[in-house]
Parts: sequence; structure tokens; C-alpha cells
Amino acid sequence: MRGLPWPFALRRTPSAAQAPGQAGSGCSRALFGQPLAALCGEAVTLPQPIQDLLAILHQEGPSTEGIFRRAASGTLLRELREALDSGADVDLASQPVLLLGVILKDFLRSIPGKLLIIDLYEDWMRAMERTSRQAKVEELKAVAEKLPAANVLLLRRVLSLLQHIGHNASTSRMSASNLAICVGPNLLSPANENTLTLEAMVQVTEKSCLPKRNVALQATQTWSTRQRAAWRHHPLYSCSGKQKGQIWSQDWKQQRCRFPVSG
Repeated sequence: MRGLPWPFALRRTPSAAQAPGQAGSGCSRALFGQPLAALCGEAVTLPQPIQDLLAILHQEGPSTEGIFRRAASGTLLRELREALDSGADVDLASQPVLLLGVILKDFLRSIPGKLLIIDLYEDWMRAMERTSRQAKVEELKAVAEKLPAANVLLLRRVLSLLQHIGHNASTSRMSASNLAICVGPNLLSPANENTLTLEAMVQVTEKSCLPKRNVALQATQTWSTRQRAAWRHHPLYSCSGKQKGQIWSQDWKQQRCRFPVSG
């Protein structure tokens, strides 16, 4: 691959082969549902499959319409996840890009305590309540400084990827708002997420997307404007009942492949 800026360039160096949890280009431990600090090790290095996944999405994501929004085959998702978890040598570059987008969301969702840390949920929300833009950004940065090193490392990679895709919304059809809605719930959620009603979950999703969009993409919309726009662009707004089940399964209920959609 050419033209991929660091940290997204795919590499097959000796040092990369010794990244935490690696055995060749596969992974010797489960990737999903594991503490991020344990996966990254003392050197605080992302597992090679995750580095490769981010690199491919950085290259292919901007030209893939509906990346992170469109569903993938539940069967393919399950098979790819099992292969990565078993340490198999998976050629990620040969996989459908939409599937890779779903598997990244699945990985983020599986991180215990979430990437932005559930215990910091109220801190993120309080920061968003600041009326001054400058004060809001400063407080968001202060909350981000509380994140563990491994979380900061992955967060930077993910936000850079989302910003790159958002800057190419003319081809990806994924604006900053769409990306925040589709990816945000996988980064941060309240501790009582599983007990919320659908209506309450939609409101929480809209609210919890705000820190990600403001920090990464410097949005300037007001909450009331964002609330209306978010729902109009939400995947549940215009999709079919079958697709609603897939999105609910993947993004909110955390029950993988409960409503598989072929594609």
C-alpha cells in the first residue's frame, strides 16, 4: 500500500511482528472483550490485527459509501471475529470494507468499560454543558487526560480515521454527524445502558456522541439543532425493520448477530 500516513501504513517489520498478542501476523490471545491495557502490553502498542484494520479502513473507508452505517452479513461477522480471536492469520485486505467497519465497531464495543471509560461518562457530559466553546474544549481535554495510555493511543487512531472519512463525505456519504451517531455509542455509554428504553437510548446516543464530534471535528452546532439533525440522519430513522434489528443488535443491545442481515 502507498500513500498511507503514519500511523496507518501497513507494516511487516520485525518489531511489528512482536507487537503484543502477536504470533506472526495473527494474534495469540483473544482480541474481543479483553482489557485494552492487556492487549497493548507494557510497550503500549496496538495488536497488529487492529493496526492493519485501521490502516485498511483509512485507505478504503473514504470511498466506501455508508461505511460504519451499513450492515454486514451476520455470518461473515461471526466468522471473522472467531478467526481473529483464535489467532488465525487473516488477510484483512481481502475482506469486504463494510465488514471491516462493522468488526471495528464490534471490537470497540467489546472493550470492558468502553474506550472513553464508563466511569467518566458524567465528566464527559458535564464538559459538554459548558456554554463557552473554549471552556468546553478545555474541559473535554481535561477529561481526556484521565484516560489510560492505551485508551488514548486507540482513541487518537480512531478519531483520525473518522476525521479522514468525514472529510470525504461526498464519497463516503458519512458526515461528521452520521459518524458520531453510528460510531459514538461504541466509544461511550452510561452504566445503565442495558436497562434503558428505546426512546431513552436514542437520547443518550445523541448526547454521548457530542464529546467525540466536538473534540475530533470541532462541531459548532447547538444541542437543539444537533438533536433534530441527529435523529433525521440516524440509521433507525429510515431503514427497514430488519435493518433496525441489526443496528439495535450491533450498537445498543451488545448482542452480536442477534438479527443477522445478509449482504
